[in-house]
Amino acid sequence: MNIIEIVKSILQEFPKISEVCNDIHIDFTESEPTNYGLSSVGDTLVKEDVLGNQLRQHNFVLYAVWQSINDYDRMANSGVLLELQMWLENQSTDALKIACENGMIYDIPDENMNSSVRYQLQIQALYKIESED
Repeated sequence: MNIIEIVKSILQEFPKISEVCNDIHIDFTESEPTNYGLSSVGDTLVKEDVLGNQLRQHNFVLYAVWQSINDYDRMANSGVLLELQMWLENQSTDALKIACENGMIYDIPDENMNSSVRYQLQIQALYKIESED
């Protein structure tokens, strides 16, 4: 599994994901409420040792489209995003550290707050690749 598949798999284990969607799309999000899209925005070598073992950081943006008819909905949406951020950061292991930031409204797809709102959550996955030599 590559890092994109690993992070998607972890996201799908979040208990509240199943309440609002059946799948997390890769690199796109539909405008209708209750769907998610995970976009990869780059991978960086952080350090490499003399044996060729690497520490890398992969950056993602998770987009979530939810209904936004009133303040109650938007408060609930922000609350779930905060729970997701905290839950993701607790999924860290020795081989993978996840950090999140900037969970906020990103877009109003139909330019109508009564329709849907697209939120974003930036995710950084710091992971290790061991040399095969």
